[in-house]
Amino acid sequence: MNTDFEDLWQRGVTAEGARRFADGSSENLDPDALAALTEANLSESDLHSYVTWAAAR
Repeated sequence: MNTDFEDLWQRGVTAEGARRFADGSSENLDPDALAALTEANLSESDLHSYVTWAAAR
């Protein structure tokens, strides 16, 4: 999973952006980050894991 997380990070997905996406308030996200999160199609659990992982970077 960390490989997927690295890809999201490289595409500009921050912990805050992923948290907002998970909460359904992604209207002000960077379009590239929004596209990356949509394409990744992560489960809710994986999204929360990503938020934790990205916040630690």
